[in-house]
Amino acid sequence: MPLTHFNCAAGKIAVADCLNKCPLGSRCLSLPTLTEVGKLRNLDKLSVTQLLNPTRIEYLKIECEYAVDPKDRAFLFLGTRHHQKLESVAQKLAVISESRMVSEDVTGQADLLEPIDGTDTYRLVDYKTWGGFAVRKALGSQYKEPDIEATALQVNNYRIMFEETGFKVAEMFVQVAVRDFTAQTAKQYDLTEKMFLIPVPFMPDTEVKDYFSRKAESLLYALQHKELPARCDYEERWGGRRCRSYCEVSMYCPEGRKINKTEVA
Repeated sequence: MPLTHFNCAAGKIAVADCLNKCPLGSRCLSLPTLTEVGKLRNLDKLSVTQLLNPTRIEYLKIECEYAVDPKDRAFLFLGTRHHQKLESVAQKLAVISESRMVSEDVTGQADLLEPIDGTDTYRLVDYKTWGGFAVRKALGSQYKEPDIEATALQVNNYRIMFEETGFKVAEMFVQVAVRDFTAQTAKQYDLTEKMFLIPVPFMPDTEVKDYFSRKAESLLYALQHKELPARCDYEERWGGRRCRSYCEVSMYCPEGRKINKTEVA
């Protein structure tokens, strides 16, 4: 039952009704934009992205009807446009891009696999569009080591999938575009550029596989037994900020209702 409704000036409206006819007579966004935001996702197999997210949030998104404000999805299209533009160039260069892969537990879509000149190995690159704060965390500083664990798990999982089909990956990177780059954010986060190519460390295959296997088992068990998974930990809740402003299913979560002082309608 994932995303079923939009929140708009007319109130809560079913996605299908919105796409059929705007209740206000004039759409807040273009029809293609609303269609993309409201489309149903394929839930036949779990994705890498789902398993990187908190298990409780992904469980509630599958089990409960929820609504979003389409305009809150603006950054979705920044990332999508970024990928599509680079994919078209990659196709002209005859390198592997936007390759969808399926393993025993999950599906994933890697952005780019390009040959390294003079070798029989490849460079794996994943495109990201992040805010300045996330970019600074990934880059690290003189006071803190780079914090890129979740991204490393994702990219290493793609690497394993490619290597299991015969491609030897020698280098891994995330290519990050800073979506909120301004003079102010550049100074605040000490960013000297608008885009970065950040190395991704190699992780042991067993560690990566065990992580995604555990996350998949936990989510599938919860879905099978209709059992709410354990509360998101403090870091996953961003100290409560995620529950207050960034979780679309917080009204179904005891922790979210407590923080927001709301009840399920």
